[in-house]
Amino acid sequence: MTLLILVLVVFLNTVEAKCVMTQTCLNPENEPDYDACIPEAYKIPVDSLPMTGNGWPSVIGGGNCTTNIECNSKGHCINGMCVCRHDGMAAGPHCNQIAIQCPAYKNDACCSWQQNYAMAENFKLLASVFAKNNAGGCDACAANLMSLWCGLICSPFQDKFMHMTYEWPSITYRPDPMTGKEKVKVLEVNVALTKNYTCGIFDSCKNTAMASMAAGMKSSLGFLNYQMQVGAVGHGEFITLVFNQSTQQSFHHDILECSNYSEIIETREILPIQAQLLETIASKSKNDKQCPCGACRATCDTHKSNGTSIHVVENPISVFTGFNTKLVAIVYGLLVIFVFLWNKWNA
Repeated sequence: MTLLILVLVVFLNTVEAKCVMTQTCLNPENEPDYDACIPEAYKIPVDSLPMTGNGWPSVIGGGNCTTNIECNSKGHCINGMCVCRHDGMAAGPHCNQIAIQCPAYKNDACCSWQQNYAMAENFKLLASVFAKNNAGGCDACAANLMSLWCGLICSPFQDKFMHMTYEWPSITYRPDPMTGKEKVKVLEVNVALTKNYTCGIFDSCKNTAMASMAAGMKSSLGFLNYQMQVGAVGHGEFITLVFNQSTQQSFHHDILECSNYSEIIETREILPIQAQLLETIASKSKNDKQCPCGACRATCDTHKSNGTSIHVVENPISVFTGFNTKLVAIVYGLLVIFVFLWNKWNA
């Protein structure tokens, strides 16, 4: 009997519910203020699941076809098979599904395929606002924000850092500053982030054109609150952030630094799928990931050459490096003798 109780205790301690929210409906056009379909809280937390089964794509293209129409206008019919657009969106045999947006969690996730659909649309917008190094953005910033949302929505450890603001179902109504609608239905949650992670995201984004222009984004708290509240209300969420040092009860993730994210070459495949397609992240070169945008060090900001990158080092080469005093003395000595003989010959 004692052994049975011990086994039950061990079993209960190892089988732990992890997910506290989901979404079971679909906003077909990802419309803002769509009260008929918002995320919802689980009354009792549930276990995470792999991204497989109904609604999740298992392949990208490959379905039989005779015309492009059969590929849902999101791909081309080539040699009798659909070839989907390489845009981080189209998936499924006939390109009629949405690609898995957060591959890092594909084997163990809290997000539903409906949330995957919503993230795909939101990530496309996010990339257009915060990415593109050569247009006032930073690809590392956009990738960090996508990774943040992937973690909050899909992490199998959701119950560690996310809690409902109110008792179930934690549904309230908030005004939407983006559309001006006074009463929007939202799920209210509290999310804990580590302080270092919060600062790291802001550092990668603070000098993008959008963050520089919006007064409310000029601090790490203001920047993230804008994402979690102002930007999220229209999609049925209102997230209150709290911060602490511990990673045990907070969400934390590796950060790509805008000034140098060349290390991403080794881990590109676990980034959000749309982040993988950003120009400098998709590139196999390390050079275009060093000092690529406004968040760089001062040395990069004042660099005026036409080169594609500048390598900043802590101990730059001295002006006297390679200076051979003996050789210089010999050259100057020969020059003096030459001038003396030249003047004497001309005299």
